[in-house]
Amino acid sequence: MSFATNMPYLVFGPNIEYGVSGAAAPAGFKGSFVPQANMNFDFSWVEPLGADPYGIQRLNEMNYIRFFAGAELSPFYGTVRAGFGFAPLPPPFAILELRFVYTNENLLWSDVEMPMRASERPTTKDRWNAGYIFDNLYNHSSYSQIQAFDVQIGGNYLSKRLDIFFFLGSALVDITSDYDKKSFDYMRGIPLYSRDYVFTGEFSFFYHIDKDFSWEVELSSITSGRRFRGNYDKESLHYSTASTGPLWRFNDGNSCLSISPGFFVRGNNDRNFFADPIKERIILSVQFKHFWDFRFGK
Repeated sequence: MSFATNMPYLVFGPNIEYGVSGAAAPAGFKGSFVPQANMNFDFSWVEPLGADPYGIQRLNEMNYIRFFAGAELSPFYGTVRAGFGFAPLPPPFAILELRFVYTNENLLWSDVEMPMRASERPTTKDRWNAGYIFDNLYNHSSYSQIQAFDVQIGGNYLSKRLDIFFFLGSALVDITSDYDKKSFDYMRGIPLYSRDYVFTGEFSFFYHIDKDFSWEVELSSITSGRRFRGNYDKESLHYSTASTGPLWRFNDGNSCLSISPGFFVRGNNDRNFFADPIKERIILSVQFKHFWDFRFGK
């Protein structure tokens, strides 16, 4: 899930963001939602297109090209990513950015077998849950690797009272696994098959009550494609989350803390396949992010 995208706002030149985030079901680790936790570090260089000088911020009007690289580390995986994006359109379409991202996700002896069709036994709903994955973590799993080639389009509209962010992405995912190229993708939170297509959508907005306090609403959805390979008929899986909560800014606006309760729903082509209890659909997300830009040389 996205958090404080381009926080505090785009700054031409080099930028660094780092933070920690986590999400879990308060009902316990045995729920349908697999807990997430990671530390992340991102570096980006934003170069203006045209005559925009360094140190100048023209909200919703800047044209730029961005190069970025980052890493995430969690108890389940380690990820490195790199890519570039550009926003060449004139206002009001300057808020749109097209991105190309390569991601290499290494499952840290957390590769687990995932059934991915309705006729398999045990079923997907028996394996796609925190209880099964935690029982097999490290002891009955091995190292594996997931690579993704992602095309994304993102946008952000910034104003004094309201910031709006959206993101759409389509990724081709390749998996090296001991289980016939099937595994659980911890970073995306969904079972995947090698050569799978993953479609992601996110929408969030922040209402600024004052300069240090905002209210956030976020909606996100991830869908894996349907895949035919030999005699294997992989079904399409998906899940969605909705969350809302306060966000505090401090350290002159360069640091953010968000606490957001939310709701998690998963499914496939059969609407009644995942009949999760309501208490297992509740999640709580806590995130911290710090932005450090290089003021020298501007």
